[in-house]
This record gives sequence, structure tokens and C-alpha cells, in this order.
Amino acid sequence: MTLQGRNQEHSAGEAQTKRVVGVVLAAGESRRMGRLKALLPFGPHTVIEQVLQPLLQAGLAAVTVVLGHRADEIAAVLQHTPVHLLHNPQYHYGMTTSVQVAMREITPVPDAYLLALVDQPQLHLGLIQQLLALGAQTRKGLVIPTYNGKRGHPILLAATYREAVLALGPDQGLNMVTRGHPDDTLEVPVATDDILRDMDYPDEYAAELQRWSAQHP
Repeated sequence: MTLQGRNQEHSAGEAQTKRVVGVVLAAGESRRMGRLKALLPFGPHTVIEQVLQPLLQAGLAAVTVVLGHRADEIAAVLQHTPVHLLHNPQYHYGMTTSVQVAMREITPVPDAYLLALVDQPQLHLGLIQQLLALGAQTRKGLVIPTYNGKRGHPILLAATYREAVLALGPDQGLNMVTRGHPDDTLEVPVATDDILRDMDYPDEYAAELQRWSAQHP
């Protein structure tokens, strides 16, 4: 499969009224980890395959992965996975550029984007379904999970903010948008810090592996 990707035909599910596309941000260099996070072993899969599992089960209109560093290696692992691949040639400028690539290139423009991180293999289907349901029920443009008052991922971002995201400069983070519209934001308290944990360092990867092994003896 080439980096231009291929379209995914995936039912949105009877209960879903909005067209939501899942976006996995997987373009980074993994410098602090010292190994490419997306391709680290995780249970019977790689980390990126583990992240994709619940997204592909969630009734999303499509799932897109934004690649950058060592893109061909990740693409090779995903060649039999029903996802659309995009390439971010400016990945070294940060994660916001990957979100911008997704919003520029995903067509037709969906109603919303569910933005997920490649280094959160603890992502689970129940949380995704909760965010999608609350987004549909409340019609809020920003639906963000929180744990003890801290915001995490994935986040649901309405396409009404597409132009605002595309207008961000390379030194501006996505929080310029996600924290700029409190009246259109729903924060969703959750019972676990899964939404906060990511894997920047080898010890964090080891800890996630240990948690997964304990839950899947």
C-alpha cells in the first residue's frame, strides 16, 4: 500500500448520526523512546495496531493514520489494515502539522474528527463510544475526556473548527483551538488515567506492557 493511502469503506453504524473520521497521529520521531513507538511490540500486535483495534470497531466513517518519520516501515505493517494513510512531510514541526494534514486531505470533509495518539495503546472501545455518543447528544464542537481535571485523548473535534486549525502557525499548539471555545466544549470526566498516559520513554512503555499483561493473563 502506498502512502497516498486507500479509501476505507466502513459502516458508520445505525446509532451514529454524524460522519466522524478517526485520525491517529503517528508521524513523530520517537527520539526520547530511542525506538519507533508505533512499531514496538504490544501483546500479539505492534503498538499502532493495538491503537487501531478499537477505532476500527467503533463504527467510524473511516480511520486515517498520519505518518511522517519512517513512514514506509509503518505503512508496511498496516498494508492489510483497512485504514487510509496520509504523509506529513513537515512532521518535525510538531503534532499540529499532522492534524492539519488530516484536515486538509480527508475528503469529503466529515462532521467531526476523533483525534487519537499513536502512543496510547490502552485506548479502549468504551471510551470512544462514550465520546461519540455525547458528541451526538450534546452537539458540542469539542468533546474532551478528563481525569482529575486534566484533559487527555482522544478528543472529538467538530469540522466547524477546521479552518481555525488550518490557520495555526508552526509554533502554535492545537490547544489554541481546543481551549478557546468554552461554551462549545464538553469535558467528560472518566474514571481512569488511561486518557493521560502516553509512552515517551522506555520505562513508560514497560509499564504499559506490564499493565496489559496483567489484564490479559
